Amino acid sequence: MSLPHLILGNAVYSSWSMRPYLVLKRAGIEFTTEFVPLRTDEFRDYLPTVSPLGLVPVLKLGSDAIGDSLAISEWAAEEVSGLWPKDPVKRAQARMLAGQMHAGFMAIRSEMPMNLRRYAEPREELDDAVVADISKLCQAWGSALSKSGGPFLFGDWSIADAFYTPVATRFQSYDISLPPELQMYSERLLDQPEYLAWKAIADAEDWIIEDVDQNFF
Repeated sequence: MSLPHLILGNAVYSSWSMRPYLVLKRAGIEFTTEFVPLRTDEFRDYLPTVSPLGLVPVLKLGSDAIGDSLAISEWAAEEVSGLWPKDPVKRAQARMLAGQMHAGFMAIRSEMPMNLRRYAEPREELDDAVVADISKLCQAWGSALSKSGGPFLFGDWSIADAFYTPVATRFQSYDISLPPELQMYSERLLDQPEYLAWKAIADAEDWIIEDVDQNFF
């Protein structure tokens, strides 16, 4: 049987794509990758032929496809133990935080799009909604870390940490200062081998989305 095949968007910009890549890498699942440039005719023509939703990421499993970052991560957790906390309450809480990142923090997403080419260049000002999102996120991180004692949200690394890694890149890109403990956690996410492997792919990538690279500087 062929290996799982993960179809992804630009490594520089696609936070949705990064998350399942990190999870599959951490799980030790062998898989192949295919990167498709976002906002191109190639993407618009090709993705509907391979993805149930016409979006990235999508994991191809033979003739089957899973087209959602959280669903792909849940598939990985069925294949390999340890990607969620063992304790059922902590596991539910980790899913809660991953789900919140999956569906929420829309102000952060819109005002601080992921761009791994950008480093420590702050926006001139942040909307109140962005400030509120950052405060809410810091409260969630702080609560989880204080209960677990770290080094990750629920002690050991979990899917929840994968889902917040793209946010950590945003904090670095836009020079967002966090309380010391949260800053250490954010930097720790960006020091994991799975993220460093993704960053190497991004560094070698030459695709550009001009409105992200220009309008947000």
